Amino acid sequence: MLARVAEFPGGHGMDQTVLFVLFLLAMLVAWFGPRPLAAAFFGIALVLTVADFFHHATTALTLSF
Repeated sequence: MLARVAEFPGGHGMDQTVLFVLFLLAMLVAWFGPRPLAAAFFGIALVLTVADFFHHATTALTLSF
């Protein structure tokens, strides 16, 4: 989902970078802008982070200790 936003030519997505920038934007808006807008950016970034986690965590790891 988020990997289609920005991709390297080799096919490696930049979804984590987009999420980091969204959280950075939320922090900057919280510092300089209105609080409701900052909360909205933070909520969007949080929901997209959970969606990105479920996108990447699709297979179980077979670990033996």
